[in-house]
Amino acid sequence: MNLLVGGLIITIIMAGQPILFPFITQQVINLPIATGLILTDAGFSIIFAGFVLVIHYDKLRTWHLKEIEKSAGRKNWKVAIKTANEMLEEMDEDKKKS
Repeated sequence: MNLLVGGLIITIIMAGQPILFPFITQQVINLPIATGLILTDAGFSIIFAGFVLVIHYDKLRTWHLKEIEKSAGRKNWKVAIKTANEMLEEMDEDKKKS
């Protein structure tokens, strides 16, 4: 977010208006405007990559939790089956006690 906001501020201050597509508008590009454009593009890229990674790692976490529930259910037929979230909360409580 810092890159994105910084790039937009530099572009607005130096050019007087945001220039996100410099080749379409055919305006003169100097160093501060190019810096603003680069920072803005980098900010958008990093934010987009962050959203993609959040979705990817959430899917992996869901898969792992399901596997934990499956394995706990097979080993403990006579014991009440706990969900993966309950097991994680118990482990967290044990760590806090230690």
